Amino acid sequence: MYDLRIEVEEVKGFCDLPMKKGDYFEIKGGRIMIPEGKYICLWALQSMMPVFPAKQRKIDEENDWIPHTKRFCCPDPNGMVIFRIDQINPDTGRTVVEDEKQVVPPRIIVEEDLCTGCRACETVCSFTHSENFNGEEARIQIEKIEEEGRDIPHICRQCGNAPCVKVCPAGALSRDPETNAVLVNQELCTGCQRCAGACSFDAIHFHQEIGLPLICDLCEGEIECINRCPVDAIKFGTAEKLKEL
Repeated sequence: MYDLRIEVEEVKGFCDLPMKKGDYFEIKGGRIMIPEGKYICLWALQSMMPVFPAKQRKIDEENDWIPHTKRFCCPDPNGMVIFRIDQINPDTGRTVVEDEKQVVPPRIIVEEDLCTGCRACETVCSFTHSENFNGEEARIQIEKIEEEGRDIPHICRQCGNAPCVKVCPAGALSRDPETNAVLVNQELCTGCQRCAGACSFDAIHFHQEIGLPLICDLCEGEIECINRCPVDAIKFGTAEKLKEL
């Protein structure tokens, strides 16, 4: 279990307590340690309290935001006090470096607002996997919502907990250990379609003739739909890395 050091990193507004940059307190086990003569805002403490027990533990869930979130803002919109939560190794007393913690693997990221509905992604996906230009056989599907003027790409996002894999009663779905893509064992699949029902992104549809699920396999490395998208509506990476571009 980690110890925690919570420090005021920035004060963007006016805090009348006042909390000042550099003020801090620590959590060791179940104890809150406040330096002598110092204090902590009750309202800020109350807003962060639910997070502390989770931050004290190493969480091996890729989809969980808590392990990768370090900064929290106090609930007072006028104060805008920014707190940074650092995990401390109790054996060394040093801050746990981000590189030592879980690394979020890259995945498909879709920006729906950029999609123009050109369907170049469907075309190249179909040809790459089936050597034809039948969009129904593509692993990515574009949903057109005419009344809203929107085009929404549906494609596997390589979920951390992959509910489609967990729900498959035949064990026909698995994860590629290198790319994290969901793979289909055609010999084991019964076509029950439970995987499609479990997918939060509506990313799984079935081949009309053979009845097997069509799931993005990341083209085994060179992702063709991303290469062909003219507006960069489909990307591959982590949200943090893509923000830096």
